Amino acid sequence: MSIAQATALTEKMALVFGDIKDPRVERTRVHTLTDILSLGILSVIAGGNGWEDMENYRLSKCEWLEQFLALPGGIPSADTFRRVFERINPKVFEQCFRR
Repeated sequence: MSIAQATALTEKMALVFGDIKDPRVERTRVHTLTDILSLGILSVIAGGNGWEDMENYRLSKCEWLEQFLALPGGIPSADTFRRVFERINPKVFEQCFRR
């Protein structure tokens, strides 16, 4: 996948998942919700099974991902993935994902 294609995919994901409300307190947000969702989905597509796999995916693909994701807070931790995915509305996530 080229960087242009990856960037287009990231923009599309931001639109598709735009209905998901960010459950975090605004002043404590270090990572964008789009980055967390994108990394989580890419990790699962690549065979990841849990929160640590999401973090490891990000670490292993760091240079590539930095070319099209914002990543203002660097690498989200496994705990960050867990907290966000546990708190988003699963029905809304599923509806967005089916789009």
